[in-house]
Amino acid sequence: MDFKHMIWDFDGTLFDTYPHTAQAFLNMLKKEYLVNENVLEIERHMRISLQYAYDFYKDKFEIDDDFIQKFDEYRKVYENMNALPFNNAYLVCKFVYDQGGANYIFTHRDTSVNSMLQKHGFFDIFKDFVTSEDGFARKPSPDGLLHLIKKHDMNKEETLYVGDRGIDLQCAAAAGIKSCLYKKKLNLIAEEAGADFIVQNLSDFYYIINSTLTTKKS
Repeated sequence: MDFKHMIWDFDGTLFDTYPHTAQAFLNMLKKEYLVNENVLEIERHMRISLQYAYDFYKDKFEIDDDFIQKFDEYRKVYENMNALPFNNAYLVCKFVYDQGGANYIFTHRDTSVNSMLQKHGFFDIFKDFVTSEDGFARKPSPDGLLHLIKKHDMNKEETLYVGDRGIDLQCAAAAGIKSCLYKKKLNLIAEEAGADFIVQNLSDFYYIINSTLTTKKS
């Protein structure tokens, strides 16, 4: 199978952002409400979704919309300063680019993704981006993926979506394309079910694309 179009999720897939987003949230809780919380518990909620975490802590600590707005501004700065790409993320994306393939991003994150990609040298090896500001329905809706596929006239048989959560796999399936799950610890059976490929290190991704990405740059 030839995969020539690689569509990537961002948080938890290309960049290790969740621990820093959770720490930023804890910092704000301490500052604004003088309360403490287990940062790993915050991260667990955020890996479901930011909205899930907001709803949970609205009930637990009665945080309000003003807090969420302040946090959203603070976290972008904090993440940009602290979050790093996963090992081999750049090398894999650069390999795709050098072999004549194309990298894209479909994420729930806003355009703060662009500054992080630019900071770490990824921006120029990506062809297009769909972020929350494009207004598509949230995953597992495939609308964002279908937009990229149609816009760039992708052959679905040559297109792979890479993500770290079950909703990424569901999204890919709904769009009619293959999926790859990136998961360091393969112990969430519900999420692993339905993945066409599973990798625990992004270097393992070469085994998927090295023999299938055959289009060369002219």
